[in-house]
Amino acid sequence: MKKFPLLLSLLWLPFALQADISQIQQLVNSQNFRQALKSSERLLKTQPKDEQALFLKAIALQQLGRDNDAIATYKKLTQLAPSLPEPYNNLAVLYAKQGKQTEARQALIDAINTHKSYATAYKNLGNIYEQMAANAYNKALAIKNKKPPQPLALTTINKLDKKPALVVATTKIPLIKKLPAVKKKTVTKPDDESELIIDTIKGWSNAWSAKDSDAYLSYYSSGFNPPRGLSRKRWEQERRIRLNKPRFIRVLIQSPKVKILSSSSALLSFNQNYQSDRFQDTVQKTLLLEKINGSWQILKEFTSS
Repeated sequence: MKKFPLLLSLLWLPFALQADISQIQQLVNSQNFRQALKSSERLLKTQPKDEQALFLKAIALQQLGRDNDAIATYKKLTQLAPSLPEPYNNLAVLYAKQGKQTEARQALIDAINTHKSYATAYKNLGNIYEQMAANAYNKALAIKNKKPPQPLALTTINKLDKKPALVVATTKIPLIKKLPAVKKKTVTKPDDESELIIDTIKGWSNAWSAKDSDAYLSYYSSGFNPPRGLSRKRWEQERRIRLNKPRFIRVLIQSPKVKILSSSSALLSFNQNYQSDRFQDTVQKTLLLEKINGSWQILKEFTSS
């Protein structure tokens, strides 16, 4: 009979913990982060490996500006529960705030690897790549900014969801994808990749010169962001019209220079000489490319006179 109260207390424990978690989540939602931190730490004294309590503690630390403590807590959670995407995503937010773009990128890739369709991580990763490309572009053109670049403000996730919805953002987000695993691994030298990239852009310019709009558009990644805020459909319509109007087009690529950013991302800078019966000019162009299923595709375009 003496064991009966103990048994009841053990059965009641999960319900009590859940009630505490709900209360801490409400404190976070109401932005009462100091009390949320105190409550989460109190709960962790009895349940040091509770994933939701650790996550909410990290959120509170992050929102209170204790970034290094928050990073340490998120890291602990990624070791304890490596299949959860939210801690990786929020680690990336803090790394980006500190200007650590490489670490932020890797954390977001880790988040996406837990759930391939995790939309928030896709969006944040797209922002990371865009800033990295812009920084590399400025460096390639020897552009010196008087003011240091502002840290990226990425999206923080404030709630741990053991089963996040597999919903991809309606607008495809630029994502440099990992190549599928193969049985026999082959090592590709940077010089070989550079040649592949240059050959790809030569094919792109040849399709442009041949006014073959289908072939020309096939060189653009599905994640390509058209200029001037155009939709992908509207941009493609405009490009087809511009390719078909002139009687002839000649596009010449000169002095191409490749900068490999990672195994699946690169920058290509070159002088582009364009001629047609209607117009001619020479511009310096830089392309951000991503490698998808072994093929290089254009993800972003930068042009300067």
